[in-house]
Amino acid sequence: MNRSLLAAAALSAAACSFAPAYRRPDAGVPQDFRFARPGEAASVADLPWWQVFKDPTLQGLIREALAANQDLALAAARVDEARANVGIAKADFFPQISASVNGGYGQLISDKILPGGKAQARYTAEAGASWELDLWGRVRNSRDAAYADLLATDDGRNAVVLSLVSGVAQAYLELRALDLQLQIAKSNADTRRGTLNLFEARARGGVASDLEVNQARSDLAVTLAAIPQTEMQIWQKEHELCVLLGRAPGPIPRGVALDDTPVVPELPSGVPAHLLERRPDVLAAEQGVVAAGKRVGVAVANRLPTLSLTGIIGLDARTVPDVFTPGAFAWNAGAGLLAPIFQGGRLKSEEEAARARLDQSIAAYRKAVEAALRDVADASAGVIKLRDVRAALQMQVKATTAAARLALARYQGGVSSYLEVLDAQRQLFDSQLNLTNAQRDELTSVVQLYRALGGGWQQVEPVAAAAPAGGPAPVPPTQPAP
Repeated sequence: MNRSLLAAAALSAAACSFAPAYRRPDAGVPQDFRFARPGEAASVADLPWWQVFKDPTLQGLIREALAANQDLALAAARVDEARANVGIAKADFFPQISASVNGGYGQLISDKILPGGKAQARYTAEAGASWELDLWGRVRNSRDAAYADLLATDDGRNAVVLSLVSGVAQAYLELRALDLQLQIAKSNADTRRGTLNLFEARARGGVASDLEVNQARSDLAVTLAAIPQTEMQIWQKEHELCVLLGRAPGPIPRGVALDDTPVVPELPSGVPAHLLERRPDVLAAEQGVVAAGKRVGVAVANRLPTLSLTGIIGLDARTVPDVFTPGAFAWNAGAGLLAPIFQGGRLKSEEEAARARLDQSIAAYRKAVEAALRDVADASAGVIKLRDVRAALQMQVKATTAAARLALARYQGGVSSYLEVLDAQRQLFDSQLNLTNAQRDELTSVVQLYRALGGGWQQVEPVAAAAPAGGPAPVPPTQPAP
């Protein structure tokens, strides 16, 4: 057969592939999110993180975390490894060339080469090449699977970015809530200390009893005990933030107070179909389906014959000077066809295992979509209902504040007992703490919705949004190079 025809036939066969054609698995995505307004197309996740979290101190902490967090550094290193694996898979597209130089002295068996069988020297220098023609798409599918792994790994890195941004924001809000709780505890301690002083003065005047004084002391002790407990929780939350920031445990700077932090009035969820393009974990699961499908093609190709072209060119002589003579030149070219005949069912089982892994990846993708939809629904429910909770608790704090003031006035006027004063102060303390928790939960529900929708990691922070003077430079997430 003509060589050009042989080459054309080989290239035509190389277009074959037994990998199943990819189609995004149906995951039952609805038209709209639950709790979303009809026809809502925009999403809060379209906003970059620095427009959602507007506290300059929090923005600086997020930038520092993006620059120094070790989980993100680990994820970036995994992307580098996956990119290198793509290079390894692509190497099989090219001929494999090697070279060797050898020298030796000895006696060979063949008298035709060395008459008399005398021990003699022999020197060789050769270069060899081999090239597997990709008849069934094995090499191409291996490369495509490795590239899908790279994309999935980078999606995993993006998931770390999203988790890091939202994790720093949530931990910071929880820290500010603890700061407010500490302030409330100290304020209540001052109030109860004043009540105790009042009871002691009345007891010295014979108006109050020791029971009233001791009860007031007990209530003061409860409030005083809350102060070191809250301080301990503040330190622990600072240490949690320090780990996210990639630094040793230490103090964390504060910015806007919790009760001064504004809540975005409208938080549109957008379209569920966009979730499939935005959530990094869903994107990673989809690339897992792509990679598994390509590896099915590899497993099928492994059951078919492989055609390899080989060639050797070199020099062979018995003395070093003879190596550089025309008679020392040697070459060889050929082709080999290797077909698996019987391997005990190994290759068939490998194909079945590859198809089973494809089914697993499809199930994992659908599960990731279901989990993403649930995350959005749960966070949306929190955003909607926690606003009402916070409003109701604000009314309670206002009422208990007035009740505590009135109870103290009534006690001083001799109209009510000391129990009424102490009970009113307890209710005020509890309602203030409950309101703080509600404010924290309402703000963190915004963070959770933003994270559930997959927002923020796609955006590259503009240069103008640099860190404050003396702070770390912004390190925006990047996309991988193929």
